[in-house]
Amino acid sequence: MGIKSFAVTSDGEAIENPKYLVKSEKKLIQKQRQLSNKKRGANNRKKARQSVARLHVKIRNQRSDFHHKVSRKLVDTYGFIAIEDLNIKGMVKNHHLAKHISDAGWGTVSQLSYIQSGRSWL
Repeated sequence: MGIKSFAVTSDGEAIENPKYLVKSEKKLIQKQRQLSNKKRGANNRKKARQSVARLHVKIRNQRSDFHHKVSRKLVDTYGFIAIEDLNIKGMVKNHHLAKHISDAGWGTVSQLSYIQSGRSWL
């Protein structure tokens, strides 16, 4: 697992990290600025807050879709999957890398376990 590439298999195949947060960061900054300029309690502030929330949901859904596709591909391709045990909580405390580590979404590796358990062995 890494920041530049999401994961590297034992064959040497690198799965690129899509960096969804970084790609939509300009739009997110713009919407958050618009939100901060609205008067508290106003309806336009509620609309702006919902707009920011929708963008965060979109990023989360993109990341989730990517993780589902990658985990399905890995389970179908490989018979045995080993994952390094990382202290993600501790790594996020590094302020230089925290955003990129969170954007990669390493915490959702648990998808591999439920996808693999649902696999039928012939």
